[in-house]
Amino acid sequence: MNNLEVAREGLKRGEQWNQNAIQAYKDERWNDVVFSYEMAVEHALKAILILYGIEYPKIHNISKVYLNINRNNIPKWFVNNMDLHAKTLKELVKLRGSAAYGYVEGLTKDDFKEDAITFKDSVIKVIDDCINLIKAFSKKAMK
Repeated sequence: MNNLEVAREGLKRGEQWNQNAIQAYKDERWNDVVFSYEMAVEHALKAILILYGIEYPKIHNISKVYLNINRNNIPKWFVNNMDLHAKTLKELVKLRGSAAYGYVEGLTKDDFKEDAITFKDSVIKVIDDCINLIKAFSKKAMK
Protein backbone atom coordinates (compact mmCIF):
# COMPACT_ATOMS: atom_id res chain seq x y z
CA MET A 1 0.00 0.00 0.00
CA ASN A 2 1.15 3.52 -0.71
CA ASN A 3 0.87 6.51 1.64
CA LEU A 4 -2.46 7.62 0.19
CA GLU A 5 -4.04 4.19 0.72
CA VAL A 6 -2.69 3.91 4.28
CA ALA A 7 -3.83 7.47 5.04
CA ARG A 8 -7.34 6.61 3.82
CA GLU A 9 -7.39 3.57 6.12
CA GLY A 10 -6.15 5.66 9.05
CA LEU A 11 -8.81 8.25 8.39
CA LYS A 12 -11.48 5.54 8.23
CA ARG A 13 -10.37 4.47 11.71
CA GLY A 14 -10.71 8.07 12.88
CA GLU A 15 -14.19 8.22 11.39
CA GLN A 16 -15.10 5.00 13.23
CA TRP A 17 -13.98 6.53 16.51
CA ASN A 18 -16.08 9.58 15.69
CA GLN A 19 -19.10 7.31 15.10
CA ASN A 20 -18.43 5.82 18.54
CA ALA A 21 -18.45 9.35 19.96
CA ILE A 22 -21.74 10.16 18.22
CA GLN A 23 -23.39 7.07 19.68
CA ALA A 24 -21.94 7.73 23.13
CA TYR A 25 -23.23 11.31 22.88
CA LYS A 26 -26.74 10.02 22.16
CA ASP A 27 -26.41 7.64 25.11
CA GLU A 28 -25.06 10.44 27.35
CA ARG A 29 -21.91 8.44 28.10
CA TRP A 30 -19.87 11.63 28.32
CA ASN A 31 -16.59 9.99 29.34
CA ASP A 32 -16.79 7.69 26.31
CA VAL A 33 -17.53 10.69 24.11
CA VAL A 34 -14.35 12.45 25.23
CA PHE A 35 -12.22 9.31 24.89
CA SER A 36 -13.63 8.63 21.43
CA TYR A 37 -13.13 12.26 20.38
CA GLU A 38 -9.46 12.00 21.29
CA MET A 39 -9.02 8.79 19.34
CA ALA A 40 -10.88 10.21 16.33
CA VAL A 41 -8.73 13.32 16.16
CA GLU A 42 -5.53 11.38 16.82
CA HIS A 43 -6.20 8.93 13.98
CA ALA A 44 -7.29 11.70 11.59
CA LEU A 45 -4.14 13.75 12.17
CA LYS A 46 -1.90 10.69 11.98
CA ALA A 47 -3.55 9.93 8.63
CA ILE A 48 -2.42 13.35 7.40
CA LEU A 49 1.12 12.69 8.59
CA ILE A 50 1.06 9.35 6.77
CA LEU A 51 -0.28 11.06 3.64
CA TYR A 52 2.78 13.31 3.57
CA GLY A 53 5.21 10.51 4.44
CA ILE A 54 6.02 11.77 7.92
CA GLU A 55 7.06 9.36 10.65
CA TYR A 56 5.47 10.09 13.98
CA PRO A 57 6.20 8.82 17.48
CA LYS A 58 3.90 6.09 18.79
CA ILE A 59 2.27 8.41 21.31
CA HIS A 60 -1.14 10.02 21.49
CA ASN A 61 -0.12 13.67 21.32
CA ILE A 62 1.54 14.13 17.95
CA SER A 63 0.58 17.82 17.76
CA LYS A 64 4.20 19.06 17.66
CA VAL A 65 5.07 16.75 14.77
CA TYR A 66 1.83 17.72 13.04
CA LEU A 67 2.57 21.44 13.32
CA ASN A 68 6.03 20.91 11.84
CA ILE A 69 4.74 19.56 8.53
CA ASN A 70 6.23 21.35 5.53
CA ARG A 71 3.21 23.38 4.51
CA ASN A 72 4.35 24.20 0.98
CA ASN A 73 2.32 21.39 -0.62
CA ILE A 74 -0.74 21.72 1.60
CA PRO A 75 -3.74 23.81 0.52
CA LYS A 76 -3.99 27.15 2.32
CA TRP A 77 -7.51 26.41 3.63
CA PHE A 78 -6.10 23.39 5.47
CA VAL A 79 -2.98 25.19 6.70
CA ASN A 80 -5.24 27.89 8.17
CA ASN A 81 -6.88 25.25 10.38
CA MET A 82 -3.81 23.30 11.49
CA ASP A 83 -3.38 25.24 14.75
CA LEU A 84 -6.99 24.44 15.67
CA HIS A 85 -6.44 20.76 14.83
CA ALA A 86 -3.30 20.56 16.99
CA LYS A 87 -4.87 22.46 19.88
CA THR A 88 -7.92 20.19 19.81
CA LEU A 89 -5.76 17.08 19.98
CA LYS A 90 -3.54 18.48 22.71
CA GLU A 91 -6.51 19.36 24.91
CA LEU A 92 -8.24 16.02 24.33
CA VAL A 93 -5.07 14.10 25.15
CA LYS A 94 -5.07 15.85 28.55
CA LEU A 95 -8.59 14.52 29.19
CA ARG A 96 -8.12 11.06 27.69
CA GLY A 97 -6.70 9.27 30.74
CA SER A 98 -9.35 10.58 33.09
CA ALA A 99 -12.08 9.81 30.58
CA ALA A 100 -10.89 6.19 30.43
CA TYR A 101 -9.93 5.66 34.07
CA GLY A 102 -11.68 8.46 35.93
CA TYR A 103 -13.48 5.98 38.14
CA VAL A 104 -10.15 5.47 39.92
CA GLU A 105 -10.14 9.19 40.71
CA GLY A 106 -13.81 9.15 41.73
CA LEU A 107 -14.99 10.80 38.51
CA THR A 108 -18.27 9.89 36.87
CA LYS A 109 -19.38 10.05 33.26
CA ASP A 110 -21.22 13.27 34.03
CA ASP A 111 -17.95 14.98 34.94
CA PHE A 112 -17.18 14.96 31.22
CA LYS A 113 -20.46 16.35 29.92
CA GLU A 114 -19.20 19.91 29.51
CA ASP A 115 -16.07 18.70 27.68
CA ALA A 116 -18.17 16.50 25.38
CA ILE A 117 -20.31 19.47 24.45
CA THR A 118 -17.38 21.91 24.19
CA PHE A 119 -15.29 19.76 21.84
CA LYS A 120 -18.10 18.52 19.59
CA ASP A 121 -17.78 21.17 16.87
CA SER A 122 -13.98 21.25 16.80
CA VAL A 123 -13.78 17.45 16.47
CA ILE A 124 -16.22 17.54 13.56
CA LYS A 125 -14.11 20.32 11.99
CA VAL A 126 -10.90 18.29 12.30
CA ILE A 127 -12.47 15.16 10.82
CA ASP A 128 -14.13 17.07 7.97
CA ASP A 129 -10.93 18.96 7.14
CA CYS A 130 -8.92 15.73 7.02
CA ILE A 131 -11.55 14.06 4.83
CA ASN A 132 -11.51 17.01 2.44
CA LEU A 133 -7.71 17.16 2.30
CA ILE A 134 -7.42 13.46 1.49
CA LYS A 135 -10.14 13.84 -1.18
CA ALA A 136 -8.26 16.79 -2.71
CA PHE A 137 -4.99 14.85 -2.55
CA SER A 138 -6.69 11.86 -4.21
CA LYS A 139 -7.99 14.01 -7.08
CA LYS A 140 -4.56 15.53 -7.56
CA ALA A 141 -2.92 12.08 -7.54
CA MET A 142 -5.32 10.84 -10.22
CA LYS A 143 -4.29 13.57 -12.69
